[in-house]
Amino acid sequence: MAILQRSCCGCGCDVKTGSIVVAAIWIILSLIGLGYNSHAAWVNSLSGSVLPANVALLIVYIVTLINHILLIIGIVKAWRPLVLTWVIVTVVCTAAALVIYIYVTVVDVAGIADIAARGQVVINVDRVIYALTVGIALVWIYWGALFIMTVYGCLVVFSHYQNLCDAKIGQGQLQMVGWGNQPNMAGNQPNMADNQPNMADNQTSILGNQA
Repeated sequence: MAILQRSCCGCGCDVKTGSIVVAAIWIILSLIGLGYNSHAAWVNSLSGSVLPANVALLIVYIVTLINHILLIIGIVKAWRPLVLTWVIVTVVCTAAALVIYIYVTVVDVAGIADIAARGQVVINVDRVIYALTVGIALVWIYWGALFIMTVYGCLVVFSHYQNLCDAKIGQGQLQMVGWGNQPNMAGNQPNMADNQPNMADNQTSILGNQA
């Protein structure tokens, strides 16, 4: 039985429609993330250094974009492996993104500590520290929203996967019942054939009486 019967916070649409909505939203978010990190990597390359976090996030967004497109195909074609694969890949990519954001946070905190230690050596030290702090806060606000969306999206898509499995099991049971009834029907046919000679004998008796 599916975990959820309806999706989108009670708007009335089923989990199949909700899964398509989830895939569409994630495609848009993946394209935005891919564009942002591509631009960030390009800007960093101008200074001669590309951050490992940018490269890792680019890989994550490319994988997730392909994954979301395959989810739509799996929903339309009712291919259970593609639907289940989406859940697994999404969980893995979310965990990878968490590791990347932790790495970025550690690097930024180390940078803030270094700037604070040097004090007046850095121009506008207060503004730099403030900007880095706000950046860290925004990253984790984004991560929190991403985590909530991931959990709910996985519940919706996995519920649709369970419905597909239940439908497959139901079809198999109907086929087994149909096959089980066929021998009984075939077994009745010899009895009908056995009765035919008796009918022929009765016709002979009737003809004999008429004579």
